[in-house]
Amino acid sequence: MRFENKVCWITGASSGIGKAVTLLLSQQNPKLILSARNQDKLEEVKRNIDPKVEVSILPLDLADDKEILHQKAKEAYAIYEKIDCIFHIGGISQRAGFEETSYDTFEQIFKVNFWGPLYLTKASLPYLRKVSNPIIVSINSVQGKFGVPERTAYSSSKHALLGFFDSLRAENVIPNLQITNILPGYVKTDLAKNALLGDGSTQGHLDEGKGGITVEKAAQDIVKAVTNGKSEVVIGRPREKMAVLIKRFLPKVFEKLVSSS
Repeated sequence: MRFENKVCWITGASSGIGKAVTLLLSQQNPKLILSARNQDKLEEVKRNIDPKVEVSILPLDLADDKEILHQKAKEAYAIYEKIDCIFHIGGISQRAGFEETSYDTFEQIFKVNFWGPLYLTKASLPYLRKVSNPIIVSINSVQGKFGVPERTAYSSSKHALLGFFDSLRAENVIPNLQITNILPGYVKTDLAKNALLGDGSTQGHLDEGKGGITVEKAAQDIVKAVTNGKSEVVIGRPREKMAVLIKRFLPKVFEKLVSSS
């Protein structure tokens, strides 16, 4: 019961991994703050949680400017006058080659995947200092470790996010702050369906033949990793875990495996 009576702020809580993590955490009787753009979907998630669990809704858009997101952090803290854990789960993917991807699309993906979590983290550090065992969880991607075709914006945003949280941990800004980076492979969510094409429109359908683990399995692995105090965990199918190792130890072999030429 690592999260009992802990205030957990979850972004991307309206669907996919964020929703699954929220429902799993709710079984430990925490105090929850649920954030995403769609308030109706957040309310739907709340209705699926035991009424005895305290749940608050705080809509936000990770693509907003830093001033707005700093204000959202203040509002999150004001709800329970405490923040113990932040789960950065909201994100957006890409399905377009580099030459077809506009600068605006690159910037949009970085706003959501990198700048949003950075702004919320910066704004929340003073509140995390006030609790005994603060936790930041960043849902990254195996593509934060390696790049594949048609993911230049997505992969680079995830590389940046991983580097940011690794460096923040190394700075020891809060001596007892736990930072857990989760790197999922393919998970059965609408991430691909909502992925941006080069012009900024959404793909509108799932990738064919990709498969992946369920969101329930992903949530179980995430909560287990955080509970065990892990710094970095790759979750997903064996092939995706193996891909990280191949990239590390056999980079030329990996390049041939993922090349689109």
